[in-house]
Amino acid sequence: MTHPQNLVLFHYHLLRGGVRTALMRSLQCLAQEGWFAHRKLILAVGRLDGVRSFAHSLKTLVADVEVIVDERLDYRDAPWPDEKSFRKEMLALRDTMLAWGGESAIFWLHNPTLGKNPAVTAAWKEAAEKAWTDGLDHRFLYHIHDFPECGRVENMARLHRCWEHGGLQDFYPQVPNTAYAVLNSTDRSRLLSCGLSSSRVFWLPNVLLPPIDPQPVLDPSRRRAVASALSRYAMENHYVFDPDRPQWLLPIRLIRRKNVLEALFLASLQPLAPQVLITLDATSAQEKPYADQVKRCVREHRLPCVIGFGSELVGTAFSFEELMAWSDTVVTTSLMEGFGFAFLEGPLLGRPLLGRNLAEVTTDFAEAGFPTKPLYEELPVELEPSHRSRLHMQGSRFAESYRRMIPTLSKEDTDRFLARLDTVYGNGKVDFGMLDLAAQKDLLKKALQGEFKQDFQNILGTVLLKEATLASFFARFGPTAHAHRLIEAFEALWKQPFEKAVLQQKEENPTETNDLQASVLEKASQEATFSASRRGLGPCLTALFFDPVYQRPLFGGWSWSDGGLG
Repeated sequence: MTHPQNLVLFHYHLLRGGVRTALMRSLQCLAQEGWFAHRKLILAVGRLDGVRSFAHSLKTLVADVEVIVDERLDYRDAPWPDEKSFRKEMLALRDTMLAWGGESAIFWLHNPTLGKNPAVTAAWKEAAEKAWTDGLDHRFLYHIHDFPECGRVENMARLHRCWEHGGLQDFYPQVPNTAYAVLNSTDRSRLLSCGLSSSRVFWLPNVLLPPIDPQPVLDPSRRRAVASALSRYAMENHYVFDPDRPQWLLPIRLIRRKNVLEALFLASLQPLAPQVLITLDATSAQEKPYADQVKRCVREHRLPCVIGFGSELVGTAFSFEELMAWSDTVVTTSLMEGFGFAFLEGPLLGRPLLGRNLAEVTTDFAEAGFPTKPLYEELPVELEPSHRSRLHMQGSRFAESYRRMIPTLSKEDTDRFLARLDTVYGNGKVDFGMLDLAAQKDLLKKALQGEFKQDFQNILGTVLLKEATLASFFARFGPTAHAHRLIEAFEALWKQPFEKAVLQQKEENPTETNDLQASVLEKASQEATFSASRRGLGPCLTALFFDPVYQRPLFGGWSWSDGGLG
């Protein structure tokens, strides 16, 4: 008999988006390697939308698939009336989860700690711990795409205030039947720095599929078709579209961490302002207020920018590859990424990439030959004292309120945060990505009126990938390498002896990092020399991410107007 008999894959939903695509590609890779030959796949999700099409796509690849739709796994914002009712509901869910595993299973859990539903987060932790104490033949792989501790203030509030006068404090199980997977090496180093054994933390980047046509070209008739479709959409939705301008494409969703006003700001300073194309609008309640303000700004200033056409036009009026071929440049101004597909999407299809580097993410790409030097690390702009003092004050208030919400943060943690505020806002120039929306809009307005005199042409380089680099990328991140990493992680989790699961002092557990990762984490490591006897894994991560660079004002929580903590 093959063990584990079952693979239970959890995510809150299977709606179209980045996580769904990553899950489908991973399952395809496993199936092509024959891993499901004698195993059952169980999909556990919280809503029906998207499930049928996902399961249908797997039909020819996996012989035995069961789909479980349990509404208790879906997103939940509303708090519970008290701890007793929370625990009653959570423990019932825990027992249901364990029953899904049958005789033996690997529970492959995607973003279980994200904070989209505190009962789900707590139930998976309890399930792992109960399986260990009861001797059940189950293992749990926590696949962390996004950390709630990193700039997701609403999610942390949901977890820490999930019932009246209380909530969860540490939601990461540390029992020996549990391991963790992350999308980039920097996040792996973070977990190691918090004391996890290197045998319990796997680097599992997303898979990259070689494009059918790595250099798509539009013939004249298709160019006219793309231009016509975009023009019609722009007119119907009150945007400005000019096909004769240079075309800047941002293949993203209009959410805060994508920092799109930075792209519009840079575009406004070009000799001929390019046409900016942002494919997807925001859909979540958390992001819609930001998206609405950006769209209002675009329309008020009549900027050459079209937003949200992707859901209506891509796949119908033209393909994504045709949209890439239409564009002159792909732009990223993102402030936070997991795997970092934003850096690869354009260059893999032969399009130059322009914008902001995120060294914590692109470290892995640089090892495969990705040239990061043409990208800028920050965009320092001259900022009026009134904005600097306001942001400094709001950041100070945020630090105090955040610490009140999360009691594991110490006064020393808060002092470090405040010292960083002094560094960030203590002189006349501030990184554009460290501004809130009000300050960003003010600078954009000045640029449009010709009042902004700084020139950024010297830092706006572009990235192009050579053929040899493409080959290196697909060798490192392609389907075969991805399948082998997954299978090795599953086998290691299943087979290795279960030593006593205790967090170790950082000195007893040196991290495995290359020079680039070490430089990225050097400051955090120096500041986080706390002992595990005082902090668990969750509190350790909370302290590591308690820094204005991760808790940026644009992400929310710094003022009442953006849902501040009060």
